[in-house]
Amino acid sequence: MVQAFERALVVLAMGLACQIDNEPAGDGYVLLVEPADLVRIRSELAMYEQEQQQVLPLRVVPAAVEYDAGGLPTALWVLCLCAVFWLQRDNPAMVARGLSSTRGLFEDGEWWRPLTALFLHADRLHLLSNVASGVLFGSWVCRSLGPWLGWALILAAGTLGNALNAASRLDTTFASLGASTAVFGAVGILTGVAIHQISHDRPGPKSFRYLMPLGGGLVLLSWLGVGSDPRTDVTGHVCGFAVGILLGVAASWWRRGGVMKSFSLPS
Repeated sequence: MVQAFERALVVLAMGLACQIDNEPAGDGYVLLVEPADLVRIRSELAMYEQEQQQVLPLRVVPAAVEYDAGGLPTALWVLCLCAVFWLQRDNPAMVARGLSSTRGLFEDGEWWRPLTALFLHADRLHLLSNVASGVLFGSWVCRSLGPWLGWALILAAGTLGNALNAASRLDTTFASLGASTAVFGAVGILTGVAIHQISHDRPGPKSFRYLMPLGGGLVLLSWLGVGSDPRTDVTGHVCGFAVGILLGVAASWWRRGGVMKSFSLPS
């Protein structure tokens, strides 16, 4: 009976009339159709039978792994920010030597500046806002990629974002400080992980699958990264976000079996 209904659906999908009836012998069912449609229906049913015999290829999608929220590395990051802020109050030279500076990086060769600038802040409000955002987005990165790998990527995104930001202003005396470049690097990493996963695990045109997570990341960037405060370094936020996307895609590919895992970072 099930087979009869399946074939009746094929005929109905062709826009033709049909009827299921009992065989005269009473041991099965027959499909009644108009004589003028018989040739077309036989051809369509033959193609249907052929398709039913084909085995569709199966692709195994790796199960998503959720790591812990990275309480230890996150706490260490917050502790470092607070300790540096406490020390810099009585040591203005720390700020002068540690902030991200176009001249210091490219003219004086002070390579450490893009990294050290991530731990310096202008005031308490600046520090607290970056700590709150960093803990939130940092914990999500940790859950996606693992605590230690996650925070290594966040700091890498912030450092490379600061360097890229400084490189884009070679003709200025640009300088910046704060962990926000790393925070938006974390947003970019989450976006990159989502882009990689959705473009590999879901059906549909590959050229458009990434638009949803990318659009979500850009909304967060415009919502949190663009402010009325003239001190807000929007370019730095964009650079951190862009670098984060690339690192997020690469890390997701690696975590999901893109390379041999004979070496693995602690999770």
